[in-house]
Amino acid sequence: MIPVSGATWRSLRPYWHVDAKWVAGLLLLCVLGTGLLLASLWWVTAERPAVDTVSTFLALSFSPKGLDDETEIAQLRQTLRASPTGVVQPVEGLRVTVREEDIVGRSPREVRLYLFGQLAGPFYREGLDGLTAMADDPEVQRRIEQGVGPLVLFTAAAHRTLQRALILVGICTGVLLVPLIAFSYRFGRVGSPGVVLFAASLPGTVLSSLVRLWLRRAVVAVPPTEEAGLAEVARYFATNALLPLVQPISRIYLLALVGGLGLALLALVGSIIAGLGRGRPAPPAGPWPGAGVR
Repeated sequence: MIPVSGATWRSLRPYWHVDAKWVAGLLLLCVLGTGLLLASLWWVTAERPAVDTVSTFLALSFSPKGLDDETEIAQLRQTLRASPTGVVQPVEGLRVTVREEDIVGRSPREVRLYLFGQLAGPFYREGLDGLTAMADDPEVQRRIEQGVGPLVLFTAAAHRTLQRALILVGICTGVLLVPLIAFSYRFGRVGSPGVVLFAASLPGTVLSSLVRLWLRRAVVAVPPTEEAGLAEVARYFATNALLPLVQPISRIYLLALVGGLGLALLALVGSIIAGLGRGRPAPPAGPWPGAGVR
C-alpha cells in the first residue's frame, strides 16, 4: 500500500467534493440564520418573558402619567384602606382586582405590572378571547381588540408554532451537516461547521447589540403628549417594553458566535499541531509510484 500525504490526498480528491461542500455550507448558512431567529423568538415567547412583555405593554397603555408615577398608586392605596371589603377594581371596565397585601412594599411600576399581569396570563394562554373576556365594558373590549396588534406573537399558540418550525429547522440542519462534514478534509470537518455558524450568527449579533445600545440610550420614562406624533409614541413603547427582550436575543446570537469561532479556532490549532508533527525530512525520490511522498 503506497503512503499518500495530506497534500497529495487533497490533490486526488474529486473537484465535485469541494463544490458539494460549498453548496452544503451555503445552504446551511441560510438554515442556521433562520434557526437562530426562530430560536430567539421561541425563547422570548415562552410563558414568563411573554407574560412580562404583555404586562408591560398593557401597563404602558393604561398609565397616562407613566409607570413610575406615584399619584394613581397613592390614590389606590387610600381607596384600599377605605374599602370595607379590602378589595378594589382599580381599572374601570376590567375584571382586575387588588388587595392591600398584594401591593405592600411594591414600587408604582411593580404595582402596575402586578395588576396587568392578571390580564397578561389569560391572554398568553387563550389569546385575544382570553383578554377580552376580562373586560366587562364593550368600549374597553373594542379598545383591547384594536390595540393588541403585534402582541399576538406573545401567546402560547404562537410559541407552539415557533417550536414546530424550530424542530423542522433542526432536522434540516442535521441533514446539511452530513455532506458538509463528509466532503470536508481532516480538521475542516470541525472548522467548516464552525465557520458557517460564525457567519450565520454575526449579523444577528451586530444588529441585536446595536438595537440594545439604542434602546438603553433612548429610554423615555414619561409618556409623550398627543401632539408628539406616532414616532415618539412608538419610541416610548419600544424603549420600555422591548429592552428586556433584546437582551436574551443578543445573548443567544453571541453564544452562537462564540461557539462558531471556537470550533474554527480548534480546527486551526489542530491543523497547525498536525502539520508540525509531519514536519520531518522527505524520503529519497525513486522511480516507483509514490516515492518521495510521506
